[in-house]
Amino acid sequence: MPESPPLLTIVLEETGLLDRESAMYRRLIAARLRLESHFAVRHMEEPLTTARIAGLCAEIQSKYVIFMRTSHLISANYVATLFEYLRTRTVYLAEPVMYTGAIAKNVAGTRIDDTYQYSRDTDVFGIAFNTKRLGDALEALKDVDRSAIYISYRLYWSIAKVRPLTTGFSVASDTKVATGLQIPGEAQRLVPLIPFHSKEIRLQLLRYVALFLRGIRGQKVTSISLSHLRDVIRDFQLIELVGMVEQLQPFEAAWIRWLDDSLVSRQLYKQLSHKDAYLVFNGKHEERTGTPLRLYELLFQDDILTIEKQYLERRLRPGNARPGSYNFYNRPIGPSSTILFFDRPQQADDNAEHLYEYFTREHPEFGNVYFAISPKSPDWPRLEAKGFKLVPIFTKEFYEMFLVSDLVVSSQIYSIRYRGKSFANSRFVYLQHGIQLNDMSDWVLSKYFDVFVATGRMEADYMGRLAPVETLNSGLPRYESLTRANEGQRHLLFMPTWRFNLHQSSTELFAQSGYFRAIDAFLSDSALLSFLADTDRVLHVKLHPNVEKRAGQFRFSERIVHSGLSYREAIRSAELVITDYSSAALDAAFIGIPIAYYHWDAVDFFRDQPYESRLDYLDDGLGPVFSDQAGIVDHIIHERFAAEDVTYTRRRERFFEGVEPQRINEKIVERMLGL
Repeated sequence: MPESPPLLTIVLEETGLLDRESAMYRRLIAARLRLESHFAVRHMEEPLTTARIAGLCAEIQSKYVIFMRTSHLISANYVATLFEYLRTRTVYLAEPVMYTGAIAKNVAGTRIDDTYQYSRDTDVFGIAFNTKRLGDALEALKDVDRSAIYISYRLYWSIAKVRPLTTGFSVASDTKVATGLQIPGEAQRLVPLIPFHSKEIRLQLLRYVALFLRGIRGQKVTSISLSHLRDVIRDFQLIELVGMVEQLQPFEAAWIRWLDDSLVSRQLYKQLSHKDAYLVFNGKHEERTGTPLRLYELLFQDDILTIEKQYLERRLRPGNARPGSYNFYNRPIGPSSTILFFDRPQQADDNAEHLYEYFTREHPEFGNVYFAISPKSPDWPRLEAKGFKLVPIFTKEFYEMFLVSDLVVSSQIYSIRYRGKSFANSRFVYLQHGIQLNDMSDWVLSKYFDVFVATGRMEADYMGRLAPVETLNSGLPRYESLTRANEGQRHLLFMPTWRFNLHQSSTELFAQSGYFRAIDAFLSDSALLSFLADTDRVLHVKLHPNVEKRAGQFRFSERIVHSGLSYREAIRSAELVITDYSSAALDAAFIGIPIAYYHWDAVDFFRDQPYESRLDYLDDGLGPVFSDQAGIVDHIIHERFAAEDVTYTRRRERFFEGVEPQRINEKIVERMLGL
């Protein structure tokens, strides 16, 4: 008697090394042992495209099919829950509760509301499709991208609502919000234009459109036409829901408004004190006032779309006299103003802390100046002892203070909205945490700020092409008090950054990665260890926060230590700072400490990162660049870093041009009080 086909097949897309020790994979295998012949796992070594999925539907004999990757996360009961639901039914699809980050401990308590529908990932992953019905639908949907199959499938079969099962699935990352969707050229439409009024689907489709628009800013060319985009927005009445896009993707929200009504080419983007910033799409239908700044030139099938930025006088702001709208710029900043500072929720000791300390010392007449941080942060008692006026960040008290504040100053950009107030219509000074070494123009243009603090001519020139009115070339506040340590034990410092493709990797897969092998080999180099012992030196290693949980896998030793120093202390007392691509090393360069770059994966690094480098390290780097272990070790053990190199001295001067080390905070305060 022939074996009956399994009820369910899980297709694992993994083009690289299959991570058989990941939590997700182990749970799948455990479930397969329990369910035996009813459940199959199939490994795909090639990317899942629409065409490949259509082919799989013809090959797979199981009634249902699920697609996933080993980097994804599943609840312990994921397979069992889906299996129990599907084995007694014939349905078109079944899905768990979807997450982009950690799966909630109480999945059943997850609120399935408009925010959930808008924020859920809409790719094919994690959902149980009826294999035959999916194959049938793909006969008509062969010209949509894989990322649109889920929405298109529901449109095709008129599936208005789906009640998620009480188990969780997570794609474990929401980088799409930052980088958008990259739609391949063979896709001729986003979704089929099948009349449908389900709010659930419309919210998901709205997010999909926003992610597509975000992606095309980087992609520059698409086979999707502008007319199709307009049809999608109008046919599904997405403009009614566009407020959902504002919080994280305001640039795309303005774009969607223009697509809905192309006669209004100029969209107010950010209110400023004296001039306001507008986005101008095409610019055909309105007379231009002021000098436009070209941001993008994009090809949609046969149409070229230009997007520009304009600064117009505040008096031209639409809706100024609208009843019920409050002008958060109405009151000038003065001693009675409430001013709110913060760094990260769990960590201070960054630019906001340093500027807060300077401001409260130099301007004691301002009595309502507060610093926000989590009470659980180890920095809370330290700041409290220093006399900081602290407020628990992201609490009711914090939001009420934000509402009455005249100015917010931070080294981080968070999308804060409360009772009609946001950074789109109120004052915000962005101090930065790092420096824009990569091309993050798409990210920068998606953020609201009145002042963007730049560090030197190179960054200021780059920012001037994106936000000329908002850019201030002053330097970072923490630099003003950053000095080289002249006393005490000196050390060498190694500060490697992170690799995005290692998120969710198991301990075994991490140990097999080129990233781990390169770092561990460097830390255990016999010539380096001998040099450190012979010269009585120590190499401190500051791991990226994403790597800290892996610290035990590296071979630290008496001479090569996992540093417990703060970044500030580790840098200022270093003789040499070595990094791959971390901008934190520039703190060292600013105070004259030599730096060196170890680029062991230069060919692959930016291929896997969401942003491209705009710094040519060989021509513009502030220290020598080494691509192999022998080179960087030779540089260290022969102490070539100890001799001043005029090439890098000149590069440092050019990089930090315009920054006056003793007037950094003064310049920022002068600018922010004039907003």
